[in-house]
Amino acid sequence: MLSVSTMTGKNLTKTAALTAICVSAALSGCQNTTALSKPSAPVTAKITTTQTSYHDSRFLTINGQNQPVSETSARIVFDKQTLAPQLVADIFDGKAAKAVAGYKVMLINRTSSIAAEGRKMDNGTIIDNRMIHRGSKVLVGIPVINGQANLAQAQVLNFDIIYDDPSKMLAQGETFKPRGNKMTKQGVPVTNQKVTIRSLTLPNSASGESAGGGVDFDASALVDGKLVRTGANSAFHNFYSVAEDNARGF
Repeated sequence: MLSVSTMTGKNLTKTAALTAICVSAALSGCQNTTALSKPSAPVTAKITTTQTSYHDSRFLTINGQNQPVSETSARIVFDKQTLAPQLVADIFDGKAAKAVAGYKVMLINRTSSIAAEGRKMDNGTIIDNRMIHRGSKVLVGIPVINGQANLAQAQVLNFDIIYDDPSKMLAQGETFKPRGNKMTKQGVPVTNQKVTIRSLTLPNSASGESAGGGVDFDASALVDGKLVRTGANSAFHNFYSVAEDNARGF
């Protein structure tokens, strides 16, 4: 498992630990009417667990009004050759005064519904149809300074919000709530963007993990003059990777 924290400032490193639990097992039979033998002694078995200590909490508010979210996930630009996070030459894509090398991570809080095999792509492929009702997507650039990923200097690159009315019940006869409304439409001013990442741990994508790890962060922005806050202290429910040339589209 790859881990980064503001406490250590170290590069992404693998973390794993063994912890012990007790499993009690008793074997018995009824081949005759004689007394059953005594239960066997407890057996101690070691099971590998992570050393992370993330909670299961997340939030999204718009001008103080709660938009309940149920999932925390992430996407990262990944090097398909090394199966490791891609160090991009410029996290700002040429939009800043100077290029800053680093990593790009999108932190996602959302509530959604999924219709299995509910969407057909242009190439004919049938996939699940995920409908986002409300949520936040915060694209973050993490500078690499002197060979170290610096969470303390993380920058918001994009801030995207979808919302709905959580007090409105699903319409009778409907299976899913409709998709939410996009708050950050083109032309809507998004200013005063801020992010604080206290801890970030990536799943071991090299082994095929697509969940786990976690993040402890909060972010905020003024969207059309409204204060939007989002954050989480949670493991990742889903973890996606994208190629560098698709970084702007995710």
